Amino acid sequence: MIEYYTFKHNGGAENYNDEVFLTVFPNITLAIFYGSVLGDKSSGAMKVFTDILSGENAQMDFQCMARDIENAIPDNAEYLALRITDEEIDSVRRGRVLAKIIKNGELKDLPNGVFGLANEDRIICATDNFFKYISDEGILADALCSLSCEEWMDNMVDRISDENRLDCGNLSAVTLIVRSED
Repeated sequence: MIEYYTFKHNGGAENYNDEVFLTVFPNITLAIFYGSVLGDKSSGAMKVFTDILSGENAQMDFQCMARDIENAIPDNAEYLALRITDEEIDSVRRGRVLAKIIKNGELKDLPNGVFGLANEDRIICATDNFFKYISDEGILADALCSLSCEEWMDNMVDRISDENRLDCGNLSAVTLIVRSED
């Protein structure tokens, strides 16, 4: 089982130009679109991104879906797309939308491609704007002392708020924890 929690905030910006997509059945498909970097041109690219990730399309073959996204959105659009099962994660990203994984108490950037998962692995996916205000040490400390995805996210958001009162532009992030079904 994969536990997850999403966070979206306009951060004082006039519009929320990013988007977080999450479908859960039968596998988790997650995508974060960093529309903020496109400015006024984000809405058209976001619509294309939404169409590809909506409904049944979100469960199509992951590599096909990744190719559809790559071919349909502008070259300067930034995103992260993941397909997650209890055993592995398949990741593709472009630009400054990152995923970090905490495995065996160590924080690493999640690479593109397929990566094995184990019980209690923790993953944070977010735009560069979210990561800008929190250190790797803070991410790791908050992950290791939190019992749930929501608690982990709340702790990180508190750190960001201490830095700038969440008045820093769009913030988009998702936390995930692998839970064994024992």
